[in-house]
Amino acid sequence: MEHTPEQVSAFRYWIQGYQNFYEPIVGEYFRLAGYHVLRRPAVVGRADIQQVIDAVFDGRKRLGPELDRESILQRLRRRKRLQPDLLLERAGRRYLAELKSWGGYRSGVFDLSTATAEFIANPDRSAFFLIDTLEGIPIAGKLLVVSARSPEHDQVLNLLKRAYQTEVELLYLDELFRAPQLAGIIDRQLRYLDAAVAELKLTLCQPGQADC
Repeated sequence: MEHTPEQVSAFRYWIQGYQNFYEPIVGEYFRLAGYHVLRRPAVVGRADIQQVIDAVFDGRKRLGPELDRESILQRLRRRKRLQPDLLLERAGRRYLAELKSWGGYRSGVFDLSTATAEFIANPDRSAFFLIDTLEGIPIAGKLLVVSARSPEHDQVLNLLKRAYQTEVELLYLDELFRAPQLAGIIDRQLRYLDAAVAELKLTLCQPGQADC
């Protein structure tokens, strides 16, 4: 049975969202955009987490009405560390970056429903938005890299900024991959994928199959 276009698209997003495929491409984008990677991952230790707890508890750290303050405090009190994907620096300012992909789920489109489920209702996944300083150095903003833009981009961005009272930039893999400057590394990753598919076919094909 042939696969439907929707199934093919979902599978494509699943492959595109595999960390070993997209992370080198995103890393090269950050380099070309003038960022310097300071840490991978950007480990946030217990002392910095406690600063967030104290600030949320006494009201110095404001939260938007979308968030459950008590739930966030409970989750943070159980955490010994957080691990955002990257700590970046550009023009003397530091940023935390998180790279997320949900594979074929809704073909990777990052809409209000996905943003709410992943970053409003899930304090564990969204905790990096709360970090305003790391080891005493201010964090200027957060970069969130997801699969594909939805028509609700502006609403999603406003939701995250309002909820976490922080600067947020949304970047989309679909759009980064179209940058001409990334053609070389994308071609390298596609050749890597082709080699893996060729090895898989060699392993799985039965003797006598015409297309093996």
